[in-house]
Amino acid sequence: MNGKETTLICPQCQGTARRKQVEKSGEIKGVTVNYTAELHCCESCGLELADIASAALLQERMADAYRQAAGLLSSADIRGLRQKKGLSQQALADALEVGIASIKRWESGTIQSKSMDTLLRTLLDEHPCDAHTGHRDFSIPRIRLVLDTFAKHLGRPLLKKDDRMLYAAKYLWYADMVAFRDLGRSMTGATYAALPMGPQLNNYRDLVDEILQADPRSAEPLASAEVAIIAAIARIFPSNKAVFDAAHRETIWQRCATGAMIPYTEAARLAELAKAGACD
Repeated sequence: MNGKETTLICPQCQGTARRKQVEKSGEIKGVTVNYTAELHCCESCGLELADIASAALLQERMADAYRQAAGLLSSADIRGLRQKKGLSQQALADALEVGIASIKRWESGTIQSKSMDTLLRTLLDEHPCDAHTGHRDFSIPRIRLVLDTFAKHLGRPLLKKDDRMLYAAKYLWYADMVAFRDLGRSMTGATYAALPMGPQLNNYRDLVDEILQADPRSAEPLASAEVAIIAAIARIFPSNKAVFDAAHRETIWQRCATGAMIPYTEAARLAELAKAGACD
């Protein structure tokens, strides 16, 4: 590992054990993974030995093999992207609203959840696309704040456990798009995909629980102009059916391929709000 060959005495036969790379396989969360391990192997009896450093690296490589199979960021990915962003482990922990111990574990072999992987990618993306985030950093607490504000104006909650966000995402999408169009940036930094159910919060399945658990008090407060946009959208679309049907009539959703991101640069083409004579 450091360019020098190290040897150990085999505790089984007293032979010489030298460091070598060994192809291994194992099972994590029901998935069989293959990975390369650096171990000391006895030249006489074949016993494989691992010192503390090798054991830690072995665990990290096994976990990263699973991450690759599951489409998750590896320990090295998280560490490298964080450093390129110029973030300390504590700064990343603060941005994710988790303890620094979680960051340390993810960077040393512990596997992050799919929902947390989504958040990590959003925060650590090397090339964030303003066309898809609306010139604002993604914020789950702000999503919660916007939806809570909608709930106050609509007189009903928009979120519930195991929610598919069929309606909440439409209100959120309109708020973000109009804010980008009129104020120069979105309200939440969320990205939206064109799905058969209409414009939908990207990776919404992984984010619903995070949104439900988020503290809106930790979000950047809404500006008066943002609150006015939310109030106007709630007035124009007082029912879930109204906002759902309107979103499906928007050509900027209709002409996107299924699964494609809906760029904020298309916000000027919103038609349903203009028909109502508001928010334009």
